[in-house]
Amino acid sequence: MKDWTKTFGEDLWLKPDDVGEEEAAFIAKALHLRPGQAVLDAPCGAGRIAVHLAHRGCKMTGIDLRPSFTRRAAARFRHESQSGHFTPMDLRAMDFREEFHAAYSWLGSFGYFSADDNLAVLKRYVAALRRGGRLLVDQPNREAMLRHFVPMHSAGGRTIKNHWNAREERMESDWIVERAGKKQHNRMSIRLYTAAQMRRLFGRSGLTVE
Repeated sequence: MKDWTKTFGEDLWLKPDDVGEEEAAFIAKALHLRPGQAVLDAPCGAGRIAVHLAHRGCKMTGIDLRPSFTRRAAARFRHESQSGHFTPMDLRAMDFREEFHAAYSWLGSFGYFSADDNLAVLKRYVAALRRGGRLLVDQPNREAMLRHFVPMHSAGGRTIKNHWNAREERMESDWIVERAGKKQHNRMSIRLYTAAQMRRLFGRSGLTVE
């Protein structure tokens, strides 16, 4: 599934633009955000969370692999008279240095790469933080997913087939969508960590876990 992030259907990535306020409130609380603080949203999608943090007074920077997403985020900020910076960028290419009070990776957006690359990405988040900065990473609950594993389900015109690769500890999925009478396959793979593995990963990157 090499470079699957570039072929996965754009319409399958994002939640609707009109949601995100509740998520933003949780993120603001977890990161102890205050007006005027610089915050990194990576990946930012179309800015559905970032715009609500901007309304709270945060100075938002967002990056995402898809240029169409960063364009949508920038357009939404302009429409709502908010200031923000959005750049199309691979997480593995982040090169910020002590610029942010806080950063977050939301909606299961961590774990897409190899084990080495995942650690490297985490270190890039850490490098982007100012001294004492905070990072929030949201990932699917591995134990719950495996306990209630569903190999296939269909909803909203989509069929999702899941396979647990125990050797590599990855959930591999194929999202099958019918468009114009043809079935399109959108394959993805994510490394799922246990809580203990995440703590060790955070420790290796220089973070202190709360």
